[in-house]
Amino acid sequence: MTIRRQYSLPNCKLTVEGLADSAASGGVRPVISVVTNAECQFLGHETVLSGGRDFLESLAIAVSSYAQEFLSSVPHPHHNREGKLALVSLARVDSDLHRLTVQAEAPSLDMNGSQVAGRRVASPPVEVDLRTGQLFDLVDAIDQLFADTQTVPNLTMQLAPVSKRYAMTHEPMTKQVVPAAVGLASLAAAAIALFFVPIPERRPQSITDPTTQSSPASPSPVAASPPGTSPAAVTPPSAEPASPEASPTDASSPSPTTLSSALNTTPEITDPAQLSALKLQLRDKLAEAWTQPTDFTEDLLYQVSAAQNGDILGFRYINQSAVNYANQTPLPDLQYKPAEQTNPEPVGLFRVVFTPSGVIQVSPWHGAPDPSPSP
Repeated sequence: MTIRRQYSLPNCKLTVEGLADSAASGGVRPVISVVTNAECQFLGHETVLSGGRDFLESLAIAVSSYAQEFLSSVPHPHHNREGKLALVSLARVDSDLHRLTVQAEAPSLDMNGSQVAGRRVASPPVEVDLRTGQLFDLVDAIDQLFADTQTVPNLTMQLAPVSKRYAMTHEPMTKQVVPAAVGLASLAAAAIALFFVPIPERRPQSITDPTTQSSPASPSPVAASPPGTSPAAVTPPSAEPASPEASPTDASSPSPTTLSSALNTTPEITDPAQLSALKLQLRDKLAEAWTQPTDFTEDLLYQVSAAQNGDILGFRYINQSAVNYANQTPLPDLQYKPAEQTNPEPVGLFRVVFTPSGVIQVSPWHGAPDPSPSP
């Protein structure tokens, strides 16, 4: 008794006819053990592809290998069973068109070389162009056939991973060489451009004073006097420049510069009343600005020059602690550089002491002047 099984998809229909197994023929759904005919038809094509078991096996192998190759872009070799001739082959025509070719099965001949009755004569190959949707409907139909255990259960698909030699990059050599050539050309161009860049000259770095770092527009500090020297013994700025021995000897301290040349042409305030008023004004200004905590243990001594309106025009260090902790005082922030004038205004010189307890002491640099005799 011939049994007919059909696997239908929207764009493809696969039909398998065969004989039932005599040992299991009494079941509700008998098992097809012998394939007598297999047919494959596509929507929109009148051509019906048909053949026996060899056709069915070759169709399953060719479609499965081609579908994997199409999805992965890696060539898959088509292996047929036991050296049998590949009756079905697939080739890509364009991005959405695939050509299915079916070779005619060779006619069966008897011992005398005559064709066996009932076998069809060999005919030219049959070609059918499939769209991608039709191709994958055929893949689905073949998957349903292999999933059906009641139809040719001994028909199995031998799946194996593709060898590494098929997974090689199949890009043209020119496409592989272009990125490397562009990279080398860019590197050569950069090297040529850098060749013409002159080597920068190395100049000795001068150590700047902390007051200069805090306020670039402020005047440079004058040289400091040695620690322990009384204010009256220090040479006033209007005199000769301070000697190098008068500056602190610590190598980490900034090297002070002199303002003597600038003060030579600047008159000094000597009026006691004006100095007294400037002293109070300078002390109030420093006390208001000195808000940060202190961590020094020795008095910080400075010589400060102030304008008639109380602006701090410059200062210099008197001891080493004054150099080390200058940034903890408000002097760098309050230092002011006036505009250049043809006739500079007089300045007052004061001795300013910052104590570790937070007290600020301000006194005239030359001490309290003698009062003028009464008329």
